Amino acid sequence: MNARILKLVQLALCLGLTALFAGCQKKEGATPTAAPTTGGGGGGGEIVSAEKNSFDEVTAKLNKGGSLYLYLSTEQALSGLSKAMEQWSNTLSSLPMAAAGGKDAIAKGFEVATALVKDSGIEHISGFGASSIAREKGFYYSKVVIHHYAGQNDGFIWSLFGKAPHALKELDLLPESTAFASYSDLDVPLVWKTIQTEVARLHLPEVDKQMAAFPALFKARTGLGLDDLLGSLGGGYGVILTIDDSKLVTLPIPSNPMEIPEPALAIYAKVKSDVIFNRVDQLLAGNPMVVKSNGSGVKSRTMKIPLPLPIELTPTIARSGDYLFLTSSEGLLKEILDVEAGKRTGFKSTAEFKRLSQGIPLEGNNFSVISEKLGRTLSKAAQGALSSQTAALGGQAETLRNMLGTNQGAFLFSVGVNGPEGWEGFANGNKSANVMFIPAAVGVVGMISAIAIPNFVRARSTSQENACINNLRMIQAAKQQWALEHNKQSTDTPTMDDLRPYMGRGPKGEFPVCPAGGEYIIGTVGENARCSIPGHVLP
Repeated sequence: MNARILKLVQLALCLGLTALFAGCQKKEGATPTAAPTTGGGGGGGEIVSAEKNSFDEVTAKLNKGGSLYLYLSTEQALSGLSKAMEQWSNTLSSLPMAAAGGKDAIAKGFEVATALVKDSGIEHISGFGASSIAREKGFYYSKVVIHHYAGQNDGFIWSLFGKAPHALKELDLLPESTAFASYSDLDVPLVWKTIQTEVARLHLPEVDKQMAAFPALFKARTGLGLDDLLGSLGGGYGVILTIDDSKLVTLPIPSNPMEIPEPALAIYAKVKSDVIFNRVDQLLAGNPMVVKSNGSGVKSRTMKIPLPLPIELTPTIARSGDYLFLTSSEGLLKEILDVEAGKRTGFKSTAEFKRLSQGIPLEGNNFSVISEKLGRTLSKAAQGALSSQTAALGGQAETLRNMLGTNQGAFLFSVGVNGPEGWEGFANGNKSANVMFIPAAVGVVGMISAIAIPNFVRARSTSQENACINNLRMIQAAKQQWALEHNKQSTDTPTMDDLRPYMGRGPKGEFPVCPAGGEYIIGTVGENARCSIPGHVLP
């Protein structure tokens, strides 16, 4: 990005931040009244906001008196964001420092970004709130609110990660030995549809061609039809990490081997059919290490690895009920299915979960669990690794050992709920104001960035390429005119000074400059002018 475009982007960010902070105002009453005429802060009664905001709606969901209590109004900053972006586009494009190619890039980038903002539903966010309060010493209840008014939930950010809360039955999959688990609703078909819509707005023939060819390429690479795959997904995905204290694994740390509880990992997705399982089954057909099992309601394929390993490693894929599982061991799959069927107790039955879940809704769209055992295990492993390096670290080893010994790992249980007035996040844990921002909100920011940034860069690059080719056409025309007036041959080569009088744009004597910073090679009369940047070539 050249310096001029960088300055324009910086200016746009400044304008956006100014608008955002200008919209943060407090509301302490439902009916706007005129502010008291008594100046300053010396009395005159409470000031009631003369502008509507969501203070009452958001703060009603928060807890006062703790270590954190925050409200930020975003109503004025975001409600007209798309219109403001159109104004910024017009303003930045009209600035003298914007080069010809830069103007086109700015206009195209803002066009795509503005449409993305409109489709996303970000403009409906009216406020943000957070609070954290101690239930008991060292144990905190935290909340996060991303608010919109009732009925104002148009846009994909209010649909991608679940449209309505539901029973979090995925908690019934967690074994007692769970150390970490996470689940979230996610509408993958909507993600794909959104990407298609936003990319189509670029109106780039090459990109449109690639998008049109993608389904065929996907099928060639995976053996699955893209529509068949998307139609088979059930809209939910999760991960489970267990640590079994009854089985110890020796870590081969040089000079100081140590034992830790055996870990195991499962990844799962909600599905509507066997499309994915059947395709994997086809790929595994004929493999002598794969053991097939088709029991009542469960189909699994397990790879038996004939190697002596310190942990049970028998990768298994299985379809059971609404879920497709991929586990690191056959034993973990059986444990998960037994817990789901009620044949053995799970994490929900433990005293730790009962403590973590107090006051937390068990209906929502996502959850995360971090158990105390995960922090203990990681700390023990770090201490063991540190012990093996004591000689090399010298005096620093004791300092690090003390830090590891006193730094208790975080543990928490959080749930995110997409309700009638936006997202709410609830969490209990051992950290005040613990990091429990809703995975959905994080996903939205990532998705918007993934779509908008490449689109802006691509639009800018294409615009610069087109502007450069136009410059090359002007140089070529000037060469022909120079050769005609001076009786030059096709092998003669003019200089830049020779061509200045024939440039038909700008003040007399101005020679065009590549907007992407390339260097022009004029060449002979009989050959085309060219640019040093690949792709910037006359047809």
